[in-house]
Amino acid sequence: MTKTRVLTGLVMAALVGFGVALFAQESHPSETFKQYCAKCHGEDGKGQTAKGKQLKARDFTDAEWQADQKDSELIEHVTEGKDDMPPFGKKLSQEQIASLVKNDVRGFAPKK
Repeated sequence: MTKTRVLTGLVMAALVGFGVALFAQESHPSETFKQYCAKCHGEDGKGQTAKGKQLKARDFTDAEWQADQKDSELIEHVTEGKDDMPPFGKKLSQEQIASLVKNDVRGFAPKK
């Protein structure tokens, strides 16, 4: 009977831990991405929104493009703007911009 209780307790603890881990993960894309980037790049990162098509927004799901870009360059582009993309350096903190690049833009990269 004691073995059964211990085993049940361990299984329950594992299930609770797994549930907490699932809910603790940040959603992708982030709310910041949805607010500032999705209008052009889309919530799927493909740049196929009406505005994205008009401005030829980057497709963040393109593996070749992802491989060619350095984080520092992407941070600069978001901060200062590039081509038709406006600058966000006065609207977002450097921490928010770095998070957008690391978690959102890179999060669209195809999984290997």
